[in-house]
Amino acid sequence: MADDVTRTEIADHLAAVFANGAVSRSDLLIAAAGARSEVREVLERLPDRRYTELRQVWEDLPSVPVGI
Repeated sequence: MADDVTRTEIADHLAAVFANGAVSRSDLLIAAAGARSEVREVLERLPDRRYTELRQVWEDLPSVPVGI
């Protein structure tokens, strides 16, 4: 269930993807390919735009908690 996805879990999959600069929503989904399906469901809610840091992901997913 996507309700139990946390920012910590998302960050575990995405933190390294920003090392080479801005990334797209598609890049984020590719980076999370090994994540459980609930994490990918949450990331699919992101708008199609460029992200330069993880903090911008939280701006677009404000309801995702830091932890449970």
